[in-house]
Amino acid sequence: MSGAHAWTAGQRALWQRLRDYRFGGDADEAFVSRVAHECGCDRETALAALEEYRRFCFLAIEAGHAVTPSRFVDRVWHVHVTDTRDYWERFCPQVLQRPLHHAPSRGGADEDERHRRQYRDTCTSYGFFFGEPPVRFWGEAEPEPVSAPAAAAQPPSGLPWPSEPRGLGRAFWIWSALSAAALALGAAAHGTIDALQWRGGAFLALYAALLGWTFVTGGAAQRALRGPNRRSERTVDDPVALGFLAAGPQRAADVAIVELLSSEAFKLDLSGAASRSDASRAWLRRHRPDAALPPRLQAAAALVQRKQRLDDAHRALEAHYRGLAEPMRAQGWWLTSAQDWQARAVAALPMLVLIGFGLSKIGIGLARDRPVGFLVVLTLLAALLTAVRLSSLQRRSRSGDWALHDAARRVRERGDYGDYGARVALAGSSALVGTALVDYHWVRTPTPSSSSDSGSGTSSCSGGGSCGGGGGCGGCGS
Repeated sequence: MSGAHAWTAGQRALWQRLRDYRFGGDADEAFVSRVAHECGCDRETALAALEEYRRFCFLAIEAGHAVTPSRFVDRVWHVHVTDTRDYWERFCPQVLQRPLHHAPSRGGADEDERHRRQYRDTCTSYGFFFGEPPVRFWGEAEPEPVSAPAAAAQPPSGLPWPSEPRGLGRAFWIWSALSAAALALGAAAHGTIDALQWRGGAFLALYAALLGWTFVTGGAAQRALRGPNRRSERTVDDPVALGFLAAGPQRAADVAIVELLSSEAFKLDLSGAASRSDASRAWLRRHRPDAALPPRLQAAAALVQRKQRLDDAHRALEAHYRGLAEPMRAQGWWLTSAQDWQARAVAALPMLVLIGFGLSKIGIGLARDRPVGFLVVLTLLAALLTAVRLSSLQRRSRSGDWALHDAARRVRERGDYGDYGARVALAGSSALVGTALVDYHWVRTPTPSSSSDSGSGTSSCSGGGSCGGGGGCGGCGS
C-alpha cells in the first residue's frame, strides 16, 4: 500500500485475508449487485466501494481507536451485515478473527461530536496506512451531524404498492389476443371450430393460450368482486391500522411493538445476539415509564407490560387487533370471509372449466391411441394454478388497495426514514434493517442457525471501543 507506515507481519496477514475474501462466497456477483443497488451506483463503483470497505474493516482492527465509516462505506457495511451467515460465521471469525459490531447512533449533541471526532481519527489513520482517502467515497473529513437515532436509519430498497391498483390489466388483452389467434388458426387448418377434433399440435397451442387467459381472467374477476376500483376518500393515518390493512393483525402487532420500542417506553431484552435469538427468548422490558404515548397505544402498552415475553406479547396483540376488521369493513376497506371466498371461487371457475376441457381431450386421445403426455402436463399445470387461485386469500377491498397505495406514496414523499411505524406497516420488519431497531427484525425473522449456541457474534466491540458512524453507525476500535 501507499501509506507511509511500515506494516507489521500481523497487519500484512490481516490485509491479505481481506484482499482474498470473496464477499457473498459463490454468490459474489449477487453481492456486488446488492451493493450497487443499495448505493445507487454501477458495478464498477460498487467494486471500488467494496475495496474501501475492506480498508475500513482493516482500520477497525488495527487503527488502535474507535472508527467511523463514511456514509458510502456504511451502506456497504449494511449490505454485508444483513448477510448474517456470511458476516458472522465466515467474515468475522475467519478474516477479522474477532467480532465487529455495527451499532447505531444514540443521538444528541455529545454523540454528534463523538462521531465527528472518530471520523477525523478514521481519516487520519486511513492516510497513515493507505494514503489520502479518496474524496469519492470518504468526502470531507467531517461527517454530516446525526441529531437522533431516527436520522441514522437508511431507507429500505423500496416500499410495496409503487403503482396504482390495476383494473382489467394489459395481460388480459394480450392473452385474449393469443387465444383468439390460436382458435382462428386452428379452425382454419381443420375446417371446424370444435377444438376437440383438432390434431395435437394445434390443440396444445390453443390450450396453452387458454391457460394464460383463464388465469388472468380469473384474477380480473376476483379483483372486480372485491369492489369498485376507485380511490378511497379517506386516508389511513394510524400506522397500526395501516399495518392491519397491509397484512392483517400480525403486521399490526409488529407495528405496535416497534412504536413502543421507538418511543423508548419499552426496550428489547435479549439473552444473546439478536441474529441468534428468537421471540421465545426475547423480552420487552419497561424502559421509560414516563414516555409519552398516544392514546391509541395505551392498550398495547398495557398488554406488553402484562405479557413481557415477546412471543406472548405478540400473540396477545394479534388477538387484540383482530377487532380492527369491523371498522375496516365500515370504511369499505375490508371484506368478510364469505365475500373473499366468493371472489376466490369465481376466480377459479374459468380454470376448472379449462381442466374439464383438457380431460375431455385426454379421453379422446386415449380412445384414439394418440400421445397425450404434453396435454397431461398442461392440465396438471392448470390444476396447480387453480389451487393457487383458491388459496390466494385477499381480505382487502379495491378501495382498501387504493388507501394502502396512497399511504405508501405519502410515506415515500415524506422521506422520513425514522418513521418506523409506517414503514414497518408497509414493508414489514425488514424496513428496520440499517436502523436502531434492527434487532427486532432479527428476532422476528431468526436465521436458521439461531438455535445454535456456537459461533461468534455475541461479543462486544473489539477491544471495548465505542461505536458510531459518519452515516449514523459506528465501527469498533481495538
